[in-house]
Amino acid sequence: MNRSLTSLKSLTAASIKMYFRNKAAIFFTLFLPLMFIAIFGFLSQSGGATFSIGVDNQSTTPLAAQVVGALKKVEAFKLTESSQPQLDEKLGKGKIDLEVIIPADFGRSNAAGQLQPSRLIAHYNQARPQNGQAANLVLGQILSGLNAQITRAPQLISVQSSGVQTSNLGSIDFLLPGILAMSIMQLGVFSVAFAFVSMKAAGMLRRLQATPTHPVQFVAAQAVTRLIVGLLQVILLTVLGIWLFHFHLIGNIFEFLLIAILGTLVFLSLGFIVAGWAKDENQAAPIANLVSFPMLFLSGTFFPRDAFPAWLKTITDYFPLTYLTDALRTIANEGAHLAQISGDLLGLAVWGVVLFIIAVRVFRWE
Repeated sequence: MNRSLTSLKSLTAASIKMYFRNKAAIFFTLFLPLMFIAIFGFLSQSGGATFSIGVDNQSTTPLAAQVVGALKKVEAFKLTESSQPQLDEKLGKGKIDLEVIIPADFGRSNAAGQLQPSRLIAHYNQARPQNGQAANLVLGQILSGLNAQITRAPQLISVQSSGVQTSNLGSIDFLLPGILAMSIMQLGVFSVAFAFVSMKAAGMLRRLQATPTHPVQFVAAQAVTRLIVGLLQVILLTVLGIWLFHFHLIGNIFEFLLIAILGTLVFLSLGFIVAGWAKDENQAAPIANLVSFPMLFLSGTFFPRDAFPAWLKTITDYFPLTYLTDALRTIANEGAHLAQISGDLLGLAVWGVVLFIIAVRVFRWE
């Protein structure tokens, strides 16, 4: 037992040295994801002239409809109509800049048929007030214009606005967990597939069987190496995201890393399947891309899947990268614990078992 453990440690140390001597592997493992984070991070900080406005129209009066219609005509406003609880959640997650509530009594008339003074309620993110306050100024101008059209008497409609405490989530908070999930998939699939196919084509795996080194120990050492590299990758990119772009990791860091480890194991199994199936690098490349690219663009890595057709969203719900991305994002953005993401954990576990069984069956040493 001690001899086997010593052998595994030696093989792992040698494998790590070999990995970090490979400049291409270092580029795709660390620098390519870092480039993605830098690009999206700087874009998210550059801002723009578009404001996301959420509206809950609780009134049935013509004046309320007129206000909503006026908001829709503003080109700088991207309007979303929803209920107040849903808008509160969107504001808290940084998905809208300003939340506008039109109360049920807005635009009502008295017994004499005269409009009563009405007030809108608007909330913006107090931790990131720039866009919210700017949108609120535009809203005030719109209401002033409507007031002038209705009457020249004292102002009938106004807006009451306030900042609310939120988690101050921005676009980088959505993107970084997706980029981390992408990096884990790339590490598991491509680094394993190309490394083992190359060794298989050169006859290294066949010759290994004639040495005292047990093949299982060699494979285990390669897997442990990828786990270590994957863990370092997630830690480094997360720290850089926090330091450079103010990424918010609300949840527990150890649970966050545990999900990353589980995801690495799943995609390592997928990488061994590709390595076992392909005879050379010319076969490995298209197979690896065929497996990874659909998940890369359909698993919510760079953009939400809410806009997908229902049938496509249902299919992509069961992608392993979807489970990994959603789990990382839920822990980071919402502070969820493992018990609260049991569905994603179960999905990753099932995929891990299925892919491991397939990998054992299709992997060949020659």
